[in-house]
Amino acid sequence: MIAAAVLLLVLAVATNVYLFRSSGDRISVVRVARDVAMGHKVTQADLDEARVPLVPGVNMVPGRQLEQVVGRRAAVGLRKGTLLAASQLTTQQSPPAGRTLVAVPLKAGAMPPGLAPGWAVRVVFTFGDQGQEPATGTPRSRAQTTVFRDVAAVVDEVIGPDAEGAMTVSLVVPDADSSAVARQAAAGMVVLVVTERRG
Repeated sequence: MIAAAVLLLVLAVATNVYLFRSSGDRISVVRVARDVAMGHKVTQADLDEARVPLVPGVNMVPGRQLEQVVGRRAAVGLRKGTLLAASQLTTQQSPPAGRTLVAVPLKAGAMPPGLAPGWAVRVVFTFGDQGQEPATGTPRSRAQTTVFRDVAAVVDEVIGPDAEGAMTVSLVVPDADSSAVARQAAAGMVVLVVTERRG
């Protein structure tokens, strides 16, 4: 019994020493307090601090630099609860030169579930290249005969669903394709295909 008691005492001391040393290796880093869409300015309310174990080689923003982060823009979609890395921030304006922000209303089924800011998508037009014939006696319009190519885009923000279950997705698209995307989206003739999950 004495030997067992001594063993328990030794284990307790060893555990306390380990916990003490572990706590000493923890550092303060910047953590994302709420989701931030790609391109949006980071505010004080978007961030907080967390103490985590020191991991060599892991790029994290030290807690003392939190105020320096405020005002910069998210280079990718930032997710609540994740640790902030310097590579996720940029000082460039959004959308960048040559790009346009387009709001795309989408019904259920026209976008993959879980779509989030920062994801790369392909805008697919569901009308114009389907070979659909106009109703009898109705001339085929120029819009109906136009063949649209898919457009590569990046998700800036996802809003919804509304009372009818519809979503609104803000997309960063090339300037040259912005008008086509806006027109077809307004007509409900757009679906999104995810090509890469980011952020």
